[in-house]
Formats: sequence, structure tokens, C-alpha cells
Amino acid sequence: MRHELLDREWMYRVEGYRRAFELVDGYVDAFVEGLRSGRSMGVERIDVNRVLLLGMGGSGIVCDVAAEILSSKGIVAQVSKEYTAPPGEWDLIIAVSYSGNTSETLNSLLQFLDRGDRVVAVTSDGRLARLGERLGFKVIRVRSGIQPRYAFPDMLGGILGYLENLGLDLERINLDEIRGFQERLKRDKGVDENPAKEAAIRISKSHPIIYVYREVRLPGYRLKCELNENAKLLCHYAEIPEALHNDIEAIPRDGLIIAPRSFREPYEISKTIEALSRLLGEDRVLELRASSKSYFEEIIELFMLSDYISLYTSILRGVNPLILHR
Repeated sequence: MRHELLDREWMYRVEGYRRAFELVDGYVDAFVEGLRSGRSMGVERIDVNRVLLLGMGGSGIVCDVAAEILSSKGIVAQVSKEYTAPPGEWDLIIAVSYSGNTSETLNSLLQFLDRGDRVVAVTSDGRLARLGERLGFKVIRVRSGIQPRYAFPDMLGGILGYLENLGLDLERINLDEIRGFQERLKRDKGVDENPAKEAAIRISKSHPIIYVYREVRLPGYRLKCELNENAKLLCHYAEIPEALHNDIEAIPRDGLIIAPRSFREPYEISKTIEALSRLLGEDRVLELRASSKSYFEEIIELFMLSDYISLYTSILRGVNPLILHR
């Protein structure tokens, strides 16, 4: 059977898979290193009530997660993924571009270059880093030489470390719990005890349809992007309950509903997913859960789960997760 490939160690020595799994296995360490980089920025504490984050693609989802964390602390946070930044007064502008050369982010940043004391960049290098050096705004450096989507933990850690320096009271992170969850996802765990491998097997044989709600919107979107880019697999993505009023009528026979779940899930959403399982059959609904009951740790665990699922799916589909055809 094809899924036996997931338990064969030689598969992980194939160059593309080997490097991809090295990067994902280093997820927590990369996040910790990002925290160190952010915390190393010497800053004066300022009042931060309104934050604008600029970023596209893989860097943009880092902005989305940071904005959600800031919003949970009562801070107005907006993400811009355009060529020009939205109007408004901002206490802090965070520009995120892994390459440092993202045209939309650089163009949006131009209008804030006279506010260098309120600008911070997160990047590996490029024009964004050069601008920071020339104009004197803070630049949080992350490791270079990898695909931007694999630098998610580095960049998020950098932002959170910097925000701590500003005096924001962020949630304490239990790294041991996150590492424990990750151990269950690694390649040395057999299919029967590895939820990421089990999910990949079901996804590789189906037409994946990711249904999310507010509390798991970002992990669900991450899974969509990683299945697209790593596994080269097209999948549908929609939010419930809205999706149940339209596209549910067009679910194909091989459609598999993938439902990330949260301990913060509203009662109405829980009942909706239960009804969906009864309607379609439990074998056509795949639930994805973290182990943590902490908001931030749950988000990180669901993101890690998405990354591992996409890599195992890439093996089953026989595609290189590192190569992008664009």
C-alpha cells in the first residue's frame, strides 16, 4: 500500500523530503531563536494602541497571527496586503518580508519612512534591511536561505520578542508542551500513532475541502497554502456557517471535509460540525485538533500539524515539497 511509504525511513533521505523535514522538525527551535532576535532589539517602551502590519504571502500569514494575538490584548491591529497602506494614525508599523524585496510591502512602507522610531522590519535581508540600516529603524533578522513559508516560526518569534520588549504582556508560552505535541508528528512515529500521517493518507485519496470558523481560520488557511505549495494539491477553503448555505450543494463524491477544531469553539459551531458529520458520514469528515488548552499554544500546534500533513501528503503524491513552479 502507498501509505507504507510514510513509515519507510529511506524516503526521508531523499533530498527534497530530507531538507523539508529538517526545517519542520526545527520548528520550535526556530521560534525560540526568533524570540531571541526580537528581544535583542534595544527599545524604549512606548504606548502601543494601534498597530499596522505589512506583509504578503507567507510573511502575510505571520502578520495575520500577530494581529490576532494583539487584538486578543485589546490592541487595534490591522494587516495590509496591498501596494499602499491604509490611512490612519499608527503607534507602530511592522513590515514583514522574508526576502526583504516584496514590492507591495516596500511600497506600503514608503509613507512611514519619516517615522523610523515607530517602524520595525522583520526580514532575512534585501532592500528592507538596507532601508533599515540607512534610515535607522529596527531590523529583526531571521535566518536566510530557506523558502519563506518555512520561516514562519522565525518571523513570528521575532515579532513577539520585540513586542515583549515594548512592554506588552503576552501569554506565557509552554515550549515543553509544544515540543511534546510535535514529537507525535515526526517521521519516526508510525501511521497508527501519528495524526499527521493518518490525515495525509485520507487527504491524498480525496478532494480536500477545508471548512473553518473564526477561531481556526488562520490554521485552516495555513493548511490550504501548505497543501497547495508543498503537496501541489488544489483544495477548497470556506468558512462555516456560510459554506453550509451554498457550496455544500456541490461537494463531490470524493470530497473530504477537513475541519480544524478549537477548545474555544462556540457551541453553535460544534453542533454544526456534528450535523455535517451525520449528513455526509463520519468517514467524510476529518477533524484536526491540538492538545493544548492555551490559545497561543493551540495556534502553534495546529500550524505545525498543517505543515507535517502537507509534507506527508507530498510523499504520497510523489512531489518535491521544496520546489515551486512559478
